[in-house]
Amino acid sequence: MTDRLRIFWLPSKPIKRLKELPSDAGVYYVTALWIVFYVGKAKNLRNRWKPAHHRYQQFELLHPFGRLHYRVLSINQLHSYEKSEIARFHPAWNRTARPTPCNLLCLFWAVWGRVAVYALLFLLAIATLIYLIFT
Repeated sequence: MTDRLRIFWLPSKPIKRLKELPSDAGVYYVTALWIVFYVGKAKNLRNRWKPAHHRYQQFELLHPFGRLHYRVLSINQLHSYEKSEIARFHPAWNRTARPTPCNLLCLFWAVWGRVAVYALLFLLAIATLIYLIFT
């Protein structure tokens, strides 16, 4: 399990700061709320992630929770490393065609629904703590 979480320790950028990506070759992960949505490779990470990228609309919907984690690699390692990471994570977006409005809506509800559940659990924990303190 901790091996799967190591990508969250990699350098990352939110969607508003993608211009700060390195211009090196590497593998990148689109994530939000500890979920890996997409794994890809690029010979130049900065040039790959522009608004013309076919997953950019989906990535925008993940804001403010979405991040692009990346690992700089040599060009010779890109293809095999990307394939092994896709096999390891089975990201949902790697198995779909370009996004449709329905896919974007489902993604929106999935992310914000998870945020709502986390917020409710947090409030429930606080309420329980307050109840235990004052009774």
